[in-house]
Amino acid sequence: MRRIVYKKQEAHYKWLIKQKCRASFELFCQQLVANNAFDLPYKIATGKIRKQTVLQSVKISNGQFTNTIEETNQKIVEALFPNDGSTQETHVQRKKRETVNTCSSMILDKQFTKQEITYAISTMKKKKAPGIDGISIEILKELHDMNPDILHYTHNKCLELGIFPETWKKGKLIIFNKPGKDPSLRIAQFVYYRYREKFLTSF
Repeated sequence: MRRIVYKKQEAHYKWLIKQKCRASFELFCQQLVANNAFDLPYKIATGKIRKQTVLQSVKISNGQFTNTIEETNQKIVEALFPNDGSTQETHVQRKKRETVNTCSSMILDKQFTKQEITYAISTMKKKKAPGIDGISIEILKELHDMNPDILHYTHNKCLELGIFPETWKKGKLIIFNKPGKDPSLRIAQFVYYRYREKFLTSF
C-alpha cells in the first residue's frame, strides 16, 4: 500500500517539475524577446532574418573611411576602449598605477575567505551572458548555494599554484549597431556588449 502511495506521489512530483520547468522556460523566452538587445538572436533562431554582410568600413575622426576590415576593427576597438595613458589619469589612478608597478611577486597574496567568495557571488548581476567557458552567473550562484566550499577551495588552489584557466583571463567583444543608424557613419553609433568579467575580478 505504501509503495502505491509513494509511486503516485512520485509521479505527481515529476509532473509538477515538468510544469514548473516549462513555465519557467516560457517566462524566460518572453523576457528574452521583450528586450531589443536580444531581438536579433531570436530572429536568427526562427529564420526570420537574413545573414547581414560584414561591416567593411567606418568613418573616423578625420572624416576619412577605413580601407580594410582589420583597420575597421582596430578603429572600433580604439574608440570603445581608449588607450589608458598616464598623461590624463587622476591622482587616484596614478597611485594605483604606482602600486601595480612597484608590486613584488615575492609577496604572497592572502587566501580568499569564504566571506569574500560569498560577497562576490552576491554582487553578481543575473541574466548576463556567460563567459567563454560557458558558465553562467546563475550556475555559479546555484553551485555556491549547494556547496560553498567548492568555489572557496578551487580559487585558493589556483592562487596557491599560481595557475588560472586561460578562459578566466579572456573576454569576447560583441558589437551591435544601434537600430536605424548607418554603421558606416560614426563609430559612436555602436553599442557593445562584453561577456561578463570573470569571477576573480569581483574581489
